[in-house]
Amino acid sequence: MAAIGALLTSSASAVLRLEGRFQGRGDGRLELQVLALDRDDENSAYLVIVDTAIPNQCIGKIRGTDRKLDASTLRLRVKAGEPNEVCEITVRYNGDRSRVQVTSENCDHFHGPSCDFGGTLKRR
Repeated sequence: MAAIGALLTSSASAVLRLEGRFQGRGDGRLELQVLALDRDDENSAYLVIVDTAIPNQCIGKIRGTDRKLDASTLRLRVKAGEPNEVCEITVRYNGDRSRVQVTSENCDHFHGPSCDFGGTLKRR
């Protein structure tokens, strides 16, 4: 019985992982990759890569490492063009972590005025 409980627990945690590849739409096509850099569940570090594109208008990409804000939120902060300007990407997972809501602030330096990193994406 204990073996079955351990198997169910490990299956549930595998389903509720933050790592993965997500795709969707915002102002254009959006892609998000989240890769775990270590396995400390409480303080795991993640590599976050966000791509956006609108054909014949703009493309953009940002990447960096960050830690969780809470169990269902990652926040990436990367210095932008100006010394005191910071691009901030927030990734919020839904309950079963099959979708994410991405919001961004001050990120024009990385994608131009026609694109944005914000949108809703599904796990692939």
